[in-house]
Amino acid sequence: MMSIRSPPTLEELARQALLRNEALAISALEDLPWMLFPALFKEAFHGRLTRLVKAMVAAWPFPCLPVGALMNTFNLEMVQEMLDGLDALLTQNIRPRTGKLREIDFRRVHHRFWTVWAGAEDRDCSAETVSEKQEVKPPLSYELTQPLQVITDLYFRFQLDEAETNFLEWAQQREDSLQFCCVNMKIESLSLDDVSTILTVFQPDHIQVLELSIDWSWPTLAQFSPYLAHMRNLHTLSLVQIPTDRLGLDDLPGSEEEPVRHFLSQFSTLSSLQHLSLNDCVNGHHDALISHTPLESFSVTHCRLFQSHLRHLSRCERLHQLKHLDMCGVPLSRLGMKPLRVLLEKVANTLETLGFQGCGIKDSQLSVLLPALSQCSQLTKVNFYFNDFSVNVLSDLLRHTANFTKMATEQYPIPLECFDEFGYFSRELVVQLCLGLVDTLRAIREPKDISFATVLCRGCLKRRVSDLEARVCPCLQ
Repeated sequence: MMSIRSPPTLEELARQALLRNEALAISALEDLPWMLFPALFKEAFHGRLTRLVKAMVAAWPFPCLPVGALMNTFNLEMVQEMLDGLDALLTQNIRPRTGKLREIDFRRVHHRFWTVWAGAEDRDCSAETVSEKQEVKPPLSYELTQPLQVITDLYFRFQLDEAETNFLEWAQQREDSLQFCCVNMKIESLSLDDVSTILTVFQPDHIQVLELSIDWSWPTLAQFSPYLAHMRNLHTLSLVQIPTDRLGLDDLPGSEEEPVRHFLSQFSTLSSLQHLSLNDCVNGHHDALISHTPLESFSVTHCRLFQSHLRHLSRCERLHQLKHLDMCGVPLSRLGMKPLRVLLEKVANTLETLGFQGCGIKDSQLSVLLPALSQCSQLTKVNFYFNDFSVNVLSDLLRHTANFTKMATEQYPIPLECFDEFGYFSRELVVQLCLGLVDTLRAIREPKDISFATVLCRGCLKRRVSDLEARVCPCLQ
């Protein structure tokens, strides 16, 4: 039976007429009812009616314009038209109509404005991130006498291209009339001069999430430290592949040692920091980075640690309320596990995720951790992939998880007995031993998602080898 489409409403007909005649739509904006603006703007934006978009920015009747929610990919042409619309608004030196526009948000976030819309003029600008679907608190609304806010997330890599350079120059020329706020900033392989230019426009105190992947020496990091000190609202910091170990503190001339220590001391000023990630960087100086700030999550991955570092981790009060601990890729095979056991005992009531993937942990080392691990009753996910456990020790590990009532995902290596002397593993032994381990666990509690894995398969690029149904990588079948 054919479905009958409802006839378009008068509002839809009016909107379609305006979209067909861009000049007419622009001339009608001053008298257009405010409730027609959101739907008209969305269609003009997706239809790339650049002149209409520019005019609607200048005439926008709401406090917030969350345009980033409409962008699946970054569209420089449309962004430029909206910036030109801001220019038009600023050069008029007046607020059109009701004078409501206070911020334009370029972040790619789901925004309630476009769905639960605009029945109230004072509706706030709550948003949800595209990737995590979690609510993001909007920046505070400013009085009309304050500059309009331009809010965005930024990713700069290698060097500033022509468009980025032009935008920063445009922004610098409008610092008195616009306030530029970057909430989430990622910087990869940029020079300090370029970073300084960016942070001159986007004030550091607005940054909440920062990822730095830069090949800087200690003296250069020391010059960056004043910017870090001003990031008072920074709650997530990720340092990636910063090979500062090639110029350690002991190698610095006396005249340079103090500025470097000053850089490390800046972490004491980051009072809002809750999540710290160190990936393949700052070898030998982890102690200074975590000495001052209570953390909710701590990730130290693919870094070289010494026994003294493990002792410091166990004693650091800032880690004693951790919810997430990730040590993926940290070589632990030659280190004593007692400090990590102490740390696990201290976070037993709060720890929710634990990652020891690819650490090379041996049977004897895991046995040291088991008493503390069994106390971590809040765990929802553990990852022990790519460690060297025998079937007996794996079985012992599973028996120590009786208290893991909240466990959702657990990942273990396949037992050492599955491998021959040349490092090849037997499909039959994988199925047999892993199925036996699952039976061992089921005698204690019912697993939700459990898997046993070996190295990455070159055929299908999957790590999972055996799960609850004893399935194996298709390349082995």
